[in-house]
Amino acid sequence: MAEAKTTAAAPAETAATYTAAELIAAAPEKFGVSPDVATAALRMAGKKTATVEEARTIITEFANREVK
Repeated sequence: MAEAKTTAAAPAETAATYTAAELIAAAPEKFGVSPDVATAALRMAGKKTATVEEARTIITEFANREVK
C-alpha cells in the first residue's frame, strides 16, 4: 500500500502586536510625531493594541487630517 504524504502547512508569519503605551513611547523614533499626537490618534481609533504598520497608518491619517 502506498502511503499518502501530507505536509503540514507552514504557519504564516504574523507581525508583532504592541500595546498603545509601547507604540506611544516609540512614536518619535518610529513615526516622527510627538507622543501626544500618537496618543490622540490611537484613542480616536479606539486601538489598545496594534502592529507597527497599523499604528503608522492610523497616526499618519490623524496627523494629516485637515483642521477646520
